[in-house]
Amino acid sequence: MIYESSSSITSSISSEWARRMHGRAEPAWKVSWRPEPLLTRELAVAAIELSEMCLGYEEPGERAEAIADRLDTTVKHVMAVLHQRMMDRGRP
Repeated sequence: MIYESSSSITSSISSEWARRMHGRAEPAWKVSWRPEPLLTRELAVAAIELSEMCLGYEEPGERAEAIADRLDTTVKHVMAVLHQRMMDRGRP
């Protein structure tokens, strides 16, 4: 489940987050697993949703591929980044 406020977007499944950069016009959202470039709120929500899909119990499907495409990346790349971030935090 994704939780949204005016300044943050978090997930109940993933440790990843998005934060609005104070005082900036859109795009103003920094995503933890993808700090550059800043994203619009809509894309930041999509990025957190994608992190949930990539860390879930099921194989990411076509929806995940479509979101990754909107973010100019691939599901495979996102999964590798998220895996490395988990390892860096000491979680296998």
